[in-house]
Amino acid sequence: LGVVICLNIESIRQFFSWMTGRILFNPELYFLSQLPAKMDPRETTYVVIMALGLSFIATVFPAWRAARLDPVEALRYE
Repeated sequence: LGVVICLNIESIRQFFSWMTGRILFNPELYFLSQLPAKMDPRETTYVVIMALGLSFIATVFPAWRAARLDPVEALRYE
């Protein structure tokens, strides 16, 4: 969803300007004639790999701890 929004941010800005009848991000005030959006596939890949890696690392300790528990002891307090 974020990638789709990033790739179409200028079209979205123009649509909202057309719908409201107002200029969003006035170029005289913000010094922008259009919203810059640049996506680098390497950065996107890096973010995805880091997110998956950190998620995996965060699940290893609880899974390892649960695997060492005796099921009877784990369910005793349920």
